[in-house]
Amino acid sequence: MRCIKFLLFITALNCCAYAKAQSTETDSLKKALAFEIKDEKRVFILENLSYTYLSSSPDTALQYAMQGLQLAQNIKFLKGEAICINAIGNVYFHIGDNAKALEMYLRYLEIKESMKDFNNLSIAYFNIAGAYTEEQDYDHALYYLFKAKKEDEKAKDSAAVLYDLYSLGSTYLRMQKTDSALQYLNQSYQFVQKLDDKNMIGAVLNTYGEIYLALYDSVKAAAYYKSSIPHAEEVEDYEVLNADYFGLAKVYKEKRMFDSAVYYARKAFSIAEEAPFFKQALETSMFLSDLFKMKNKYDSAFHYQEISIEIKDSLFNIEQSRKVQELKFQEQQRQQSIETEKIKYHNNIKLFVAIFISAIILIIAVVLWRSNKQNKKANLLLTVQKAKVESTLSELKSTQAQLIQSEKMASLGELTAGIAHEIQNPLNFVNNFSEVNNELVEEMNNENDITEIKIIANDIKQNNEKIIFHGKRADAIVKGMLQHSRKNTGQKEPVDINALCDEYLRLSYHGLRAKDKNFNADFKTEFDATIGKINIVQQDIGRVLLNLFNNSFYAVNEKKKTADGSYKPIVSVVTKNSFFPDRKGHDDAVEIIVTDNGNGIPQNIVDKIFQPFFTTKPTGSGTGLGLSIVYDIITKGHNGTIKVNSIENEGSEFIILLPF
Repeated sequence: MRCIKFLLFITALNCCAYAKAQSTETDSLKKALAFEIKDEKRVFILENLSYTYLSSSPDTALQYAMQGLQLAQNIKFLKGEAICINAIGNVYFHIGDNAKALEMYLRYLEIKESMKDFNNLSIAYFNIAGAYTEEQDYDHALYYLFKAKKEDEKAKDSAAVLYDLYSLGSTYLRMQKTDSALQYLNQSYQFVQKLDDKNMIGAVLNTYGEIYLALYDSVKAAAYYKSSIPHAEEVEDYEVLNADYFGLAKVYKEKRMFDSAVYYARKAFSIAEEAPFFKQALETSMFLSDLFKMKNKYDSAFHYQEISIEIKDSLFNIEQSRKVQELKFQEQQRQQSIETEKIKYHNNIKLFVAIFISAIILIIAVVLWRSNKQNKKANLLLTVQKAKVESTLSELKSTQAQLIQSEKMASLGELTAGIAHEIQNPLNFVNNFSEVNNELVEEMNNENDITEIKIIANDIKQNNEKIIFHGKRADAIVKGMLQHSRKNTGQKEPVDINALCDEYLRLSYHGLRAKDKNFNADFKTEFDATIGKINIVQQDIGRVLLNLFNNSFYAVNEKKKTADGSYKPIVSVVTKNSFFPDRKGHDDAVEIIVTDNGNGIPQNIVDKIFQPFFTTKPTGSGTGLGLSIVYDIITKGHNGTIKVNSIENEGSEFIILLPF
């Protein structure tokens, strides 16, 4: 009879989610045992009976597994010994004796490997992972769980893969990695629905409750616990039922509804005590003790505290912990021995291949030596041809060097033009404010009223501050261009993104107006006032905005030159709260949309616009570095995204997403 894989983890406690078989199935197995005369088949029946009693009566389950092991040893049935040892391990695991459980699981794996029986090997990996999980050795647990999952996927065993995914989710929950826990639990829930697995649905719903409890969402947690209860009752899965009641007790304690918390905690303790489930009984008794202390009922608190101490003394003794560590070390040594044998085998293969290749090389060398005499006559001709080829190669290298140098000079010229273009706006402001200051100084010299002189002096001071500000901006732009290749965007700080957008929109507009008196366009803003400040590198994002605004104003200005009188050029910027659709858990974002109604971008070059040195502007009007720098600042400097939507002859829209 085929071995049934047993689920080793429960929600919250991550113990077993395997449910007791229906009473008709138990009766059927007992009848089969009474009438079966072949000892090997009797071993399989005893093993299956152990599983049917595992959740409801661990003592009875252990009795059947021990009978099966003794019978298998008497008839020297090694496969039967293996499956019964595994069943014994499951019983010890359920009652909280992880040391004995791990010992049994490792013996089961050792027997399977000695028999070279690799069928259902995932059972061993799965159960060993369960014991390591209970010892909080999650690295070893994940190692064996992924090995089990790989074996089950290879065997296309959907039911087994369901248990693997569920257990991975439970283990990550214990590690407080709720994102990974939800990922694997969602996958296991899909398998539950696909397979219509009534034994697992309660456990999966319970684990959802545990995850949302860890995320402090008590409403969702309580809903999942309550939805799990009827499923656990239907299949008489008392461990999941215990976990459901205990989960509800924790929810009501968090809500400070202590009477409800006590009610559900007592129900959970009653189930754990009757089963018995020692670890669950320990946790619920400690929980009840704390609850009664909070209610100032010290007699009841002391009662449950005494119970928890008794359970703890028997469950977590020093010898058991030492034995787990010893068994872990022995298993590591055995695994290392297996790896050593594998390495030795691979080294032998490599040696054989090396010898084989050497023999082939020797044969080729002999053939070449024999043909060498015939090749001597052709050497003179080859020498002449070689000289010609070398001469041609030398000329090609010289030409190549000249082309490379020319390309470098062209790139340098474009970069220089780009820098000049970037710093033109702050320099315009410096010049404008300097001219205004000259006029104010002249006015102050002609003014006799001391009050007016002070007002003019204050205006001069404010203009000087603006000159210093824009001078620093010009200096920062140059430094930023030089830092582009080093991917260094500076220090992030809280910045009002709405104010930044408004500032650079106006800077761009007035800067272009200063360069071209005939330039004119409308612009509008639509800012979400709820955004507030976000952590960005202000200087870098300012450069991004300035570049996009300059491009948009350039686009509408170019279209205006060829459009009829009804065309009204307009550039707009919008900010709003948004999210990253492909990022789970950290998806909050600020969205910045820059739109123009210019000529748009042809569809055949939209995918190229963020490439360095790619430009559609006339020679000398653009370096092709602007949007490349924009892309690097957004994606690499701020972990954001930027995309473009464009319709030719209608306009373009650039959409930026920046994380909070």
